[in-house]
Amino acid sequence: MTPLWPVLCICGPSAAGKTTFAASLSQALQARGRQPLQIACDDYYRQDWSPHPLFGFDTADAIDDQALRVDLSAARQGQAQTLRTYDMRTRRVQRRSITTPYDVILLEGAYGPQHLVSDFPFFLVIYLEESVPRRLWRRLRRDVRDRHRSPRYVIRQMFREMLPGERHFIEPLKQNASVVIRDQSKGLDQVLALLGSVASDDV
Repeated sequence: MTPLWPVLCICGPSAAGKTTFAASLSQALQARGRQPLQIACDDYYRQDWSPHPLFGFDTADAIDDQALRVDLSAARQGQAQTLRTYDMRTRRVQRRSITTPYDVILLEGAYGPQHLVSDFPFFLVIYLEESVPRRLWRRLRRDVRDRHRSPRYVIRQMFREMLPGERHFIEPLKQNASVVIRDQSKGLDQVLALLGSVASDDV
Protein backbone atom coordinates (compact mmCIF):
# COMPACT_ATOMS: atom_id res chain seq x y z
CA MET A 1 0.00 0.00 0.00
CA THR A 2 1.38 3.42 -0.96
CA PRO A 3 1.96 5.56 2.16
CA LEU A 4 0.35 8.98 2.36
CA TRP A 5 2.68 11.05 4.49
CA PRO A 6 1.12 13.95 6.43
CA VAL A 7 1.74 17.43 5.02
CA LEU A 8 1.92 20.41 7.38
CA CYS A 9 1.56 23.83 5.75
CA ILE A 10 3.35 26.72 7.48
CA CYS A 11 2.13 30.02 6.04
CA GLY A 12 1.83 33.69 6.94
CA PRO A 13 3.26 37.06 5.88
CA SER A 14 6.83 37.71 4.80
CA ALA A 15 9.44 37.65 7.60
CA ALA A 16 6.92 36.34 10.13
CA GLY A 17 9.40 33.59 11.01
CA LYS A 18 8.08 30.76 8.85
CA THR A 19 11.50 29.36 7.93
CA THR A 20 12.71 29.54 11.54
CA PHE A 21 9.54 27.89 12.79
CA ALA A 22 9.79 25.15 10.14
CA ALA A 23 13.39 24.45 11.20
CA SER A 24 12.40 24.30 14.90
CA LEU A 25 9.47 22.02 14.13
CA SER A 26 11.71 19.82 12.00
CA GLN A 27 14.18 19.44 14.87
CA ALA A 28 11.40 18.67 17.33
CA LEU A 29 9.94 16.04 15.03
CA GLN A 30 13.36 14.44 14.55
CA ALA A 31 13.74 14.26 18.32
CA ARG A 32 10.49 12.28 18.31
CA GLY A 33 11.74 9.83 15.70
CA ARG A 34 10.17 11.44 12.63
CA GLN A 35 12.00 12.21 9.36
CA PRO A 36 10.76 15.56 8.03
CA LEU A 37 11.13 16.78 4.44
CA GLN A 38 11.05 20.57 4.09
CA ILE A 39 9.69 22.19 0.93
CA ALA A 40 9.85 25.97 0.40
CA CYS A 41 7.24 27.68 -1.76
CA ASP A 42 9.91 30.26 -2.70
CA ASP A 43 11.50 27.55 -4.85
CA TYR A 44 8.42 27.55 -7.08
CA TYR A 45 8.49 31.11 -8.39
CA ARG A 46 7.89 31.22 -12.12
CA GLN A 47 11.13 31.58 -14.06
CA ASP A 48 9.52 33.82 -16.70
CA TRP A 49 7.35 35.89 -14.34
CA SER A 50 7.02 39.59 -15.16
CA PRO A 51 6.38 41.54 -11.94
CA HIS A 52 2.75 42.52 -11.40
CA PRO A 53 2.25 46.30 -11.83
CA LEU A 54 0.87 46.60 -8.27
CA PHE A 55 2.15 43.60 -6.31
CA GLY A 56 5.45 42.83 -8.07
CA PHE A 57 6.46 39.32 -6.96
CA ASP A 58 4.14 39.47 -3.94
CA THR A 59 1.26 37.66 -5.56
CA ALA A 60 0.10 34.04 -5.59
CA ASP A 61 0.17 34.09 -9.40
CA ALA A 62 3.98 34.44 -9.32
CA ILE A 63 4.15 30.85 -8.05
CA ASP A 64 4.13 27.93 -10.48
CA ASP A 65 1.29 26.22 -8.66
CA GLN A 66 1.22 23.21 -10.98
CA ALA A 67 4.90 22.43 -10.39
CA LEU A 68 4.38 22.84 -6.64
CA ARG A 69 1.32 20.59 -6.64
CA VAL A 70 3.11 17.86 -8.64
CA ASP A 71 6.12 17.80 -6.31
CA LEU A 72 4.00 17.99 -3.16
CA SER A 73 1.69 15.19 -4.29
CA ALA A 74 4.65 12.97 -5.17
CA ALA A 75 6.23 13.67 -1.79
CA ARG A 76 2.99 12.88 0.03
CA GLN A 77 2.98 9.49 -1.70
CA GLY A 78 6.63 8.91 -0.77
CA GLN A 79 7.66 8.96 -4.43
CA ALA A 80 9.52 12.29 -4.76
CA GLN A 81 13.20 11.91 -5.64
CA THR A 82 13.96 15.54 -6.53
CA LEU A 83 12.54 18.96 -5.71
CA ARG A 84 12.59 22.26 -7.56
CA THR A 85 14.93 25.11 -6.54
CA TYR A 86 14.84 28.79 -7.48
CA ASP A 87 17.68 31.32 -7.21
CA MET A 88 16.25 34.67 -6.07
CA ARG A 89 19.11 36.61 -7.63
CA THR A 90 19.35 34.96 -11.04
CA ARG A 91 15.78 33.55 -11.24
CA ARG A 92 17.34 30.28 -12.33
CA VAL A 93 15.33 27.09 -11.83
CA GLN A 94 17.04 23.76 -11.08
CA ARG A 95 16.33 20.48 -9.29
CA ARG A 96 17.87 19.10 -6.11
CA SER A 97 18.00 15.48 -5.06
CA ILE A 98 16.28 14.18 -1.95
CA THR A 99 19.04 12.23 -0.25
CA THR A 100 17.36 11.10 2.98
CA PRO A 101 14.17 9.16 3.73
CA TYR A 102 11.16 11.10 5.03
CA ASP A 103 7.79 10.40 6.60
CA VAL A 104 6.33 13.87 7.19
CA ILE A 105 6.39 16.97 4.96
CA LEU A 106 6.71 20.60 6.03
CA LEU A 107 5.59 23.04 3.32
CA GLU A 108 6.59 26.61 4.13
CA GLY A 109 5.77 29.81 2.29
CA ALA A 110 3.79 33.04 1.96
CA TYR A 111 2.71 32.48 -1.65
CA GLY A 112 1.77 29.05 -2.90
CA PRO A 113 -0.63 27.80 -0.21
CA GLN A 114 -3.34 29.97 -1.79
CA HIS A 115 -3.55 27.51 -4.68
CA LEU A 116 -3.79 24.50 -2.37
CA VAL A 117 -5.82 25.24 0.77
CA SER A 118 -9.20 24.62 -0.88
CA ASP A 119 -8.51 21.07 -2.05
CA PHE A 120 -5.11 19.71 -0.95
CA PRO A 121 -5.35 17.36 2.06
CA PHE A 122 -3.11 19.22 4.51
CA PHE A 123 -2.83 17.59 7.92
CA LEU A 124 -2.43 21.02 9.54
CA VAL A 125 -2.38 24.59 8.26
CA ILE A 126 -0.24 26.72 10.59
CA TYR A 127 -0.49 30.51 10.22
CA LEU A 128 2.22 32.71 11.77
CA GLU A 129 1.68 36.35 12.73
CA GLU A 130 4.27 39.03 13.58
CA SER A 131 4.32 42.84 13.88
CA VAL A 132 5.22 44.97 10.84
CA PRO A 133 8.24 46.70 12.53
CA ARG A 134 9.80 43.38 13.48
CA ARG A 135 9.17 41.96 10.02
CA LEU A 136 10.73 45.02 8.38
CA TRP A 137 13.86 44.56 10.52
CA ARG A 138 14.08 40.89 9.57
CA ARG A 139 13.64 41.66 5.86
CA LEU A 140 16.36 44.31 5.99
CA ARG A 141 18.78 41.85 7.57
CA ARG A 142 17.91 39.03 5.19
CA ASP A 143 17.52 40.86 1.89
CA VAL A 144 20.51 43.18 2.25
CA ARG A 145 22.83 40.38 3.39
CA ASP A 146 21.59 37.36 1.44
CA ARG A 147 19.90 38.85 -1.62
CA HIS A 148 22.20 41.87 -2.05
CA ARG A 149 19.38 44.41 -2.15
CA SER A 150 19.71 47.98 -0.92
CA PRO A 151 17.91 49.05 2.30
CA ARG A 152 16.03 51.67 0.27
CA TYR A 153 14.77 49.00 -2.14
CA VAL A 154 13.67 46.70 0.72
CA ILE A 155 11.70 49.45 2.49
CA ARG A 156 10.10 50.70 -0.72
CA GLN A 157 9.18 47.22 -1.88
CA MET A 158 7.70 46.32 1.50
CA PHE A 159 5.33 49.27 1.70
CA ARG A 160 4.44 49.63 -1.98
CA GLU A 161 4.13 45.96 -2.98
CA MET A 162 4.51 43.50 -0.11
CA LEU A 163 1.96 44.84 2.39
CA PRO A 164 -0.78 45.35 -0.25
CA GLY A 165 -0.06 41.86 -1.56
CA GLU A 166 -0.32 40.41 1.94
CA ARG A 167 -3.70 42.01 2.56
CA HIS A 168 -4.98 40.62 -0.73
CA PHE A 169 -3.42 37.15 -0.80
CA ILE A 170 -1.99 36.11 2.57
CA GLU A 171 -4.29 37.35 5.33
CA PRO A 172 -7.25 35.35 3.91
CA LEU A 173 -5.22 32.17 4.57
CA LYS A 174 -5.87 32.71 8.27
CA GLN A 175 -9.45 31.59 7.69
CA ASN A 176 -8.15 28.15 6.66
CA ALA A 177 -5.67 27.83 9.52
CA SER A 178 -5.83 24.94 11.97
CA VAL A 179 -3.84 27.10 14.39
CA VAL A 180 -2.74 30.77 14.44
CA ILE A 181 0.60 31.41 16.16
CA ARG A 182 1.73 34.75 17.58
CA ASP A 183 4.42 33.43 19.96
CA GLN A 184 6.67 30.86 18.29
CA SER A 185 7.91 29.20 21.49
CA LYS A 186 4.37 28.59 22.68
CA GLY A 187 3.21 27.88 19.14
CA LEU A 188 5.70 25.05 18.70
CA ASP A 189 4.37 23.33 21.82
CA GLN A 190 0.82 23.90 20.57
CA VAL A 191 1.54 22.25 17.20
CA LEU A 192 3.34 19.32 18.82
CA ALA A 193 0.38 18.85 21.14
CA LEU A 194 -1.97 18.76 18.15
CA LEU A 195 0.26 16.21 16.47
CA GLY A 196 0.49 14.18 19.66
CA SER A 197 -3.28 14.02 19.96
CA VAL A 198 -3.43 11.95 16.77
CA ALA A 199 -2.55 8.27 16.51
CA SER A 200 1.09 7.66 15.61
CA ASP A 201 0.02 5.82 12.47
CA ASP A 202 -1.48 9.06 11.15
CA VAL A 203 1.48 11.34 11.87
